[in-house]
Amino acid sequence: MNNFNPNLMFILQNLLNPNRTCNPNNAWNLQNMGAVNNMFMPDPSQSIESEAIFSEAKDSAIEAEPLVNSPFSPDEPRAMETNNTATYCCEPGPMGPRGEPGPPGCPGERGETGPQGVTGPQGPQGATGPMGPKGEPGARGPAGPPGYPQNSIFASFLDSELFLSENATVPLKLDIPDTTGNISLCDSHSALLEPGHYLIYYYFSTVMNKPGFVNLVPVFNDCMQPVFAEYVTTQKKMESIELSRYFLVEIPEASSLSFIWHSSGSTCKINMNIIVQKLCRE
Repeated sequence: MNNFNPNLMFILQNLLNPNRTCNPNNAWNLQNMGAVNNMFMPDPSQSIESEAIFSEAKDSAIEAEPLVNSPFSPDEPRAMETNNTATYCCEPGPMGPRGEPGPPGCPGERGETGPQGVTGPQGPQGATGPMGPKGEPGARGPAGPPGYPQNSIFASFLDSELFLSENATVPLKLDIPDTTGNISLCDSHSALLEPGHYLIYYYFSTVMNKPGFVNLVPVFNDCMQPVFAEYVTTQKKMESIELSRYFLVEIPEASSLSFIWHSSGSTCKINMNIIVQKLCRE
C-alpha cells in the first residue's frame, strides 16, 4: 500500500476505454508518473498485498466504466489483459508535400513499323512554272503544193477622140498587150479570151450635141450581154456624159469580146479605156 499511486485509477480508465483518442504525450506522462512501471514492470520486491490492491483497482475501473460500442463481447478476453505491451490507436496526420519527381527512365525499344496508310486525296493544281529555254529548230518539212502564179495576166485597150455613128461596133486599139497569150486581139473590133475567170472594166465619155441617150453593150461570141450594159440619157444640148462598169465573168471556153454602141444623136466624139484581167484560179 505504501507504493500505491493515486493517479492509477484515472490512468487505467483511459487505457481501457475503447473510445479514447491517442495522445502521444500520454506515454511520456505515464512514464513520468511511474504508471507504466507500476502496470507492466512491477517491482518483484513488492508484497502480495500490493498486487492484490492493484488487481482490485483494475477490476473496479473496468466495472465502473462499461464498454460502449466496444468491439469486444463480454466473453472475449481483453487484449490489454493478455498483452503486456501497451497499444496506441493514432489518427492519420495530414499528407506531406509531394516529393521531387525522379529522373526519367531509359527509353524503351522501338516498336515495329505499322502498315502503309491509305493514300490521301490529290492536292490542288500548282502554279505554272516558268517557260523553259528555246529548243533546237527541227528538221525542215516537205514543200507544200505550188501556189498561184505571181505574174498577173492583163491587157488594156485605149483610144481618144474616136468618132462613132449612131449604131457601131467599138474598135479596139491595144495599149498594153498580154505577154502570156491569154488575152489577144482577134481583129480590129474584138479581143480573144482564153478559158478562165476575168475582171472587165470599161469607161466611155462623150459630149451629146442634143438631148438623147447612149447605150453600150458588151458582146461575147456575138451574144449581147445586157446585164453588163450601161445606159445614159441627156436633157439638154452639149451635155457631157460618162458610161462605166466593172464586172466579173467566167469564160468556159475561148470566146471573143466586143462592144456595141447605140446613140440617138449623130456622130459623136468619144474617149474610151477598157481593161481586161484574168484571175489566177485553179
